[in-house]
Amino acid sequence: MMKKLDNRGFAVTVVLYTSATIIVLVLILILSVLSTNNKNTLDLTDMVKEQVSGVTGTTYQLHNLISNGSFESGAASWSRGMLLVPDNTLWNQINSTTFRSGGKSLYISPNGWQWQRINSVNPGDKLYLGSYVYVSSIRKGEVSVFISYNSEKATGGQYGTSAPRSSGSGVMARTTNGFEKLSAIYTVPADPEIFVEVGSSNGASNDVTAYVDDIFVVNLTSVFGAGKEPSLDWCDANLKYFNSVISLTVFDE
Repeated sequence: MMKKLDNRGFAVTVVLYTSATIIVLVLILILSVLSTNNKNTLDLTDMVKEQVSGVTGTTYQLHNLISNGSFESGAASWSRGMLLVPDNTLWNQINSTTFRSGGKSLYISPNGWQWQRINSVNPGDKLYLGSYVYVSSIRKGEVSVFISYNSEKATGGQYGTSAPRSSGSGVMARTTNGFEKLSAIYTVPADPEIFVEVGSSNGASNDVTAYVDDIFVVNLTSVFGAGKEPSLDWCDANLKYFNSVISLTVFDE
């Protein structure tokens, strides 16, 4: 037979219930963090918001289509030519003193271009390309990080021609105070053999001094669906460099 709780018993029950609720929430957070090795996966504040207030949202899984975009593994996955992919070489150098994340970046002196093939795309897909560029000095020319294709493939040569771009820019033609985000949205052309191309338009080594770090590409069409791809402004605000795979929760308003 259940006994009626007096005021003291009721208070104890409330405390125990509250404590149990807090413990459950903490366990949820711990399990969510342990389920991924990438700290960018979810914002813990948003996770608590969803669990406590009942706010709902949609979780998307994002893949970075670029390997070694932060150059922490040196030249791995990069190539000095579109016809030899990958050959794990760079025209430019790896720098270990100036970087945005980790402990390395690509130093543009410049000496030439380097490429990395983008896989798992189809003609018409919308791709968001993000990178971070620090131009410490420039007399002429520009630093470029863009998506290109080999327009000379039919003749056995190679020349990087920019893929169609709907918004943004792949060019930095001015000095910066530090690493600044360079971004654009591209459309995969009819030939889906495309590349991220990094380098400088000017070949004289004393005209440009720059660093490039944290390059990433997200297939917006694959993630959000055809015709539902977010804008460049939304991508710039919500998508930052990540390695391999992350989950992103977009909460309902």
